[in-house]
Amino acid sequence: MQNYLIKNVWIYDGTGTRHFLSDLFIEDIKIKKIQKKIKINADEEIDGKGMALSPGFINVHSHSDLIALTDKKMEHVIRQGITTELVGQDGSSVAPVTDEIIHELADNMAPLAGVLGRDYWWRSMGDYLNEVKEANPPAKIESLIGHGTVRMCVMGNENRKPTSDELGRMKEIFRKSMKEGAKGLSLGLIYPPGSYADTEELIEICKVIAEYDGIMMVHMRNEQDKILESLEEMIRIAEESKVRIHISHLKALGPKNWGKVREALNKIEELNQKGMEMNFGQYPYEAACTGLKVIVPTWAYDGGESAFQARLREEEFYQKILEGVNHNIEARGGADKILIATVKTKENNWMSGKDLKYIAEKIKLSPGEAALELLKKEGPSVVAVYFAISLDDVAYIMNSPLQTICTDGIMGSHPHPRTYGSFPRVLRKYVRELKIMSLEEAIRKMTLEPARRLRLWDRGILREGMCADLVLFNPETVSDKNSYLEPKIYPEGIHAVWVNGKLIFKQME
Repeated sequence: MQNYLIKNVWIYDGTGTRHFLSDLFIEDIKIKKIQKKIKINADEEIDGKGMALSPGFINVHSHSDLIALTDKKMEHVIRQGITTELVGQDGSSVAPVTDEIIHELADNMAPLAGVLGRDYWWRSMGDYLNEVKEANPPAKIESLIGHGTVRMCVMGNENRKPTSDELGRMKEIFRKSMKEGAKGLSLGLIYPPGSYADTEELIEICKVIAEYDGIMMVHMRNEQDKILESLEEMIRIAEESKVRIHISHLKALGPKNWGKVREALNKIEELNQKGMEMNFGQYPYEAACTGLKVIVPTWAYDGGESAFQARLREEEFYQKILEGVNHNIEARGGADKILIATVKTKENNWMSGKDLKYIAEKIKLSPGEAALELLKKEGPSVVAVYFAISLDDVAYIMNSPLQTICTDGIMGSHPHPRTYGSFPRVLRKYVRELKIMSLEEAIRKMTLEPARRLRLWDRGILREGMCADLVLFNPETVSDKNSYLEPKIYPEGIHAVWVNGKLIFKQME
């Protein structure tokens, strides 16, 4: 295996402490030596003058579950400096899976992780992780266990409490999956069937995760007018289960809720002062991105996608669903703030990159009716971008030491720009331009801190003997270059990326 000597480079070691000038030698998969003026014959010597060298960035919220099996380059990941992706988010993991739910699960995963050209061929978490290892993607892949996925395995899409036997079976699946290498649990409490769970069910499941020192990552039940009540639910779960909690993409949606994240952050800080662990991730944008189906009231999906489609054909149900859809469109800022990102059919491909108001006018329907017509024809695979977050809120919580960076990136024909630009955007906008935090602190939030949360003890810090996951970049030029209109543009200023000592990407000036 080729070795590398990086000379005269500013070392940002991941701890948040002051950077220093040094050389660094990579041999095999490890960092072999960090010191000034290393004298050794390397296979390749790189002049790092004027550049920064840090641990590889760890993306704590990724939807690369299927991309990891099919994309040998993953350039939208690697070219941001990301070397580790955490998948299985929002209560939806591609494993474990049973024969009975395999098609339903694939439908649920479509707006988050995309689709494969064949049925999922693995069944357990261990099987899936082995398939990822066999595929050998350029970035390391770690996975959470999706609560919604396990609930489907045991009780389908039923909107009810589990029996004691069903809860016991779920807990056993979680134990088995943790033993097979999962890093924790994910909850998606706005997505059926995970949204059907009550707090008591979640407490019992989180007790299992706590047994293995796993982490629970959660898309909370409400990020709008009931964000504080949803946070209280998480605090109760933390107190009663003793699980470590990470709030996925802490934010408040809709103008009337802007500012509530400040109170939420105060509550999170108070819990940490009591000796428990609760923290959060964030993507650095004013728009969210997920399936269009989130604007549909969750009860409409009781029984799954086929039951939802049947309700759309009954006038009484349709009108009740439409009422909920209209309310949710307004709560997210209005139809002109909802951009359709990805559709499945060629017939509707023209809608990608257009807002819901424009689409509704074009097809001569109200926005709510247009949304339901789209879901009727496209199923659950429609992805939308929601311009509903305050940039002041983003900047405020960005400053918290409890924050880590993520992309929450969803691929598709017209993805959210975060999919290609989140990490460089933080380094440009929030470090270099707004000076909200130092470069050392930003790198800590991208490396050592997420590694600690996921118990990835072999990476996240530049030390001799650690895995050689590294990013070489220019701190003066690193920048996201894409936009909502042109999201598929790669960032600039990332010059080289190593994963396990292998040079995956190189673009020197």
